[in-house]
Amino acid sequence: MNRKATKPPIYFGWYVLASTILIGMVTTGAQSSFGIFVLPLEKEFGWDRLTVTLAVSLGALVNGVTQPFLGRALDVFGGRKVILISLTVYGLAIVLLSLTFHLLFLMFILGFVSPFALSGTSLTNTSALVAIWFRRMRATAVGFNSAGISLGGLLLVPFAMYLMQATSWRIAWAALGVIVLVLAVPMAFLFLRDDP
Repeated sequence: MNRKATKPPIYFGWYVLASTILIGMVTTGAQSSFGIFVLPLEKEFGWDRLTVTLAVSLGALVNGVTQPFLGRALDVFGGRKVILISLTVYGLAIVLLSLTFHLLFLMFILGFVSPFALSGTSLTNTSALVAIWFRRMRATAVGFNSAGISLGGLLLVPFAMYLMQATSWRIAWAALGVIVLVLAVPMAFLFLRDDP
């Protein structure tokens, strides 16, 4: 009796994990890139450094305050919906930063919209989703998920700097947002699932 050896299909949790790694990479990479935009903003608008970085401080506060609420939303509505909506809003917010024309606009997008959306795609939320998919090797999977954050800073900050030097700060910010919308959103749509 000949039985053909069939390979077992790849466990779907690995696709979920790959998606959350990419999400962490592009969102944190875009967020970590802010520092390279400070000097061009100062130069173009004449804003002082304290004023420009105030938007980031406000964003950190908003992000911290909204994390528990978006964590609760994940419990109620599921990770797929919360992360997908937050990811889309975050990508659009980063694209909108390329249209910055006034300090209040920068404060609104970078201090409120972006950090609120970033709370939905946070490491806490993606790790909670990954943990559901990995009963065995849970710590390993969550560790890989966390690595996406470091990869984002490692890859996207130099990319944004290169793009800014080659073109302009506006194009660099738009490109970071497009990366979120074109790479992470479709992958999240295809592969994020709430339950195994």
